[in-house]
Amino acid sequence: MTKLLAHLSSPRWALACSFALLAALPAQDAERATHADDAATPQVSFESERDGVLLRQYQLGCLSQLTYLIVSGTEALVVDPQRDVDFYVRDAAARGATIRHVALTHTNADFVAGHTELAARTGASILVSAESGSQFPHRGMKDGERITLGTATIEFWATPGHTLDSMTLLVSTAPDGAPRLALTGDTLFVGSIGRPDLASGVITPMALADRAFDSVQRLKTLPDETVILPGHGAGSLCGAHLSPDTTSTIGREKQSNPYFAITSRSSFVARDVSDLPPAPRYFAFNVAMNRAGPPVIGASEALPPALGPQELATAVAEGAWLVDVRDARSYAEAHLSGSVNVGLRGRLDTWTGVVVPFEAPLVLIGSEDEVREAAFRFRRIGLDHVRGHLAGGIAAARAAGLDVRSTPLVPPQALAAQLAAGTEPIVVDVRTAAEFAELRIGDHANLDVTDWERFGQILDRQRPVLFVCNSAYRSSLAVGLAERLGFRDVASLEGGLDAWLDAGLPVHGTAPICVESTTGGGLRPASAPGASAALRLPEAIEPQALASGRLDRPEAYVVIDVRPGWQFADEHVPGAVNLAPEAVAAHVAALPRHARVVLCDRDGTLAWAIAGDANAQLGDDARDLRVLAGGVTRYWREITLGAAPVAPATVPAPTAAPQSVPAKAAPRKRSAGC
Repeated sequence: MTKLLAHLSSPRWALACSFALLAALPAQDAERATHADDAATPQVSFESERDGVLLRQYQLGCLSQLTYLIVSGTEALVVDPQRDVDFYVRDAAARGATIRHVALTHTNADFVAGHTELAARTGASILVSAESGSQFPHRGMKDGERITLGTATIEFWATPGHTLDSMTLLVSTAPDGAPRLALTGDTLFVGSIGRPDLASGVITPMALADRAFDSVQRLKTLPDETVILPGHGAGSLCGAHLSPDTTSTIGREKQSNPYFAITSRSSFVARDVSDLPPAPRYFAFNVAMNRAGPPVIGASEALPPALGPQELATAVAEGAWLVDVRDARSYAEAHLSGSVNVGLRGRLDTWTGVVVPFEAPLVLIGSEDEVREAAFRFRRIGLDHVRGHLAGGIAAARAAGLDVRSTPLVPPQALAAQLAAGTEPIVVDVRTAAEFAELRIGDHANLDVTDWERFGQILDRQRPVLFVCNSAYRSSLAVGLAERLGFRDVASLEGGLDAWLDAGLPVHGTAPICVESTTGGGLRPASAPGASAALRLPEAIEPQALASGRLDRPEAYVVIDVRPGWQFADEHVPGAVNLAPEAVAAHVAALPRHARVVLCDRDGTLAWAIAGDANAQLGDDARDLRVLAGGVTRYWREITLGAAPVAPATVPAPTAAPQSVPAKAAPRKRSAGC
């Protein structure tokens, strides 16, 4: 996708496309934004020092995890630590401090926390909500309770919503006690909030969403300049539509976070419980481990035991899963029957936890370095039961007479030729339904790899099947899962949809990068040969300009609101009509050509894509469309409430990163794991 956007001739159009795709494809683009060669190593992503108090934020890209070290004088506090804790201890010691406390903002579901590791290593006390039900030695914190850390004061606020035990830590260093920093865990993200359905049946999502409404109202009372420091960034499965930014302020969230703009409790709850994706299988196990107190494993990076052919067969007979951590090409060339490919250079931890039964023993396949790193990373989500690795790799397995097979990586041009001739295999897109609707190679089957058991329920094991995803990461994973179900003739699209787009082949969907082909054959990327070059770009219109224009000439303006109906009912621009995105083009076509058409959404991002798509569909009848800058959220603030336009609040700039952990790379490499 990134390469294709670079082909578009207009900078504004490219910007509109990228904004729109970020809004419409959060999972895909979060993958791209958080993956790089350093994604498996914590990076310093933000640092602030004031009044002698240091706060350092670490980002672990492969889990979209944000953790914190706070140092004041000779005392340090770690918040929501990852399970491998060496760098916290090292960085605190480099500042001449000892870790006195470990705080958990809530009982985490998507990773195993390092609270017991740090307590064992440093003697630190563990601070967690008194409502958590924690079974390890801890101090149960109640709402409003405070601790001192050197010259800093830290107050604990109960902010349930994501979980019952969610707490926000307010850090103040000023004499007046005003909070300067708010470590919000999964209660509040940048641009979103934590999902309410991970409590494992303890309380219903709707009841938690009701609590979240109260927590958001409480957080809104903090000073606008309070810096927000969440527990996760873009790509986390603990929320939806998270920003790639890792910090914000209360003032900025008041302007841009849709949950801050909803004043109706019922509307807030309805939005919070809608469109929740299935939670990965391992989440419930991580919750239980974190509540019980994860076993202390130390910092060992030892290579798991080497298993010969007979030992491997015994392990498989006892329920072990074979996880091949090599890249997709190596796996396709030769792999052990029954193994699944979860590449190390991707979201190895998450995808293994998604598809492999949590309590199953694991046998790893790859080089010794790959196996060592994979075993280390698996412990971050509690996959501690690595039985061993295949001694000698695939070559040894073949020499021992084990069932080694290969699967084709089909080049895009070869598949395109098969499609043209009508000789293609059954094509199955294994991405999410949202990704499939946005951009696809054609109207083929869509079965999300997270629901891979349905392969055997829906597909014919005797027919050839070709899997497709964005980059061949998930499709390669699907190949192994299908083989476990008895499929023999399976393949993967080489390079995935990325390679298909790079080849300029036809695509379908609602993405703004798709325009009608002038030569037939469906839709093509805007950069492809034969694509229409006449694209009318939407223009931005400021809220005040729209309000004034409608006041002077109301009959000249047609405002189209493309948000869901319940959001439209809660608040909308006066006189606007509410349409589904796919209905916009037809509606615009029926309007007089002189009508001033303005599209609006929540925050002015997705409307760009819909406007572009509408004009692409209209072709020669394309119109001069406008997009409401800042969306309904900004219009509501500046026009409905009469507030003056507010510039984005300033987040303190990070200082130079220390040498103990590499600084956050900028820009990051494109994802290899989508």
